[in-house]
Amino acid sequence: MTPDDLAQRLGVSLRMVREMYYTNTWPHLRLNKRTVRFTENHYEQILELSEQRSTSQVRKTTSADASAELAKLLTRKRSA
Repeated sequence: MTPDDLAQRLGVSLRMVREMYYTNTWPHLRLNKRTVRFTENHYEQILELSEQRSTSQVRKTTSADASAELAKLLTRKRSA
């Protein structure tokens, strides 16, 4: 499938798809200097990468929130 096909299928902009393959973040086939294509396997891998990224972002946010709560508790205990 073309980058435009992939963008429509994922519901993202063509610009995002291009950025992801230019930076080699997403798997793709480069047939020549200007031609990039994606297979069904690439599509599935991209979905898996997105799920992994979402999970790691949730964990980071949770850790940051927990750290902030711990800092608040320590500050309160020191003040008391």
